[in-house]
Amino acid sequence: MKTLKIVIERSADMFSAYAENANGIYGGGDTVEETKQSILEAIEIYKNEFTPENIPAILKGEYEIVYHFINQGE
Repeated sequence: MKTLKIVIERSADMFSAYAENANGIYGGGDTVEETKQSILEAIEIYKNEFTPENIPAILKGEYEIVYHFINQGE
């Protein structure tokens, strides 16, 4: 199964996230849970709004999401 790698970074006042192995997928929030929800919504928008040829191969078919948390400056 393919793995979509999501990096969650903590800054001084919020959290941000991006897909490490798929361009254009970003999210953010005040908490880790909000940030995870934001990235899941971004993935769904990407899959529903883009044409099939513009969707990264990793988002086609089955995949699992793995989160990696880092502090800014780590």
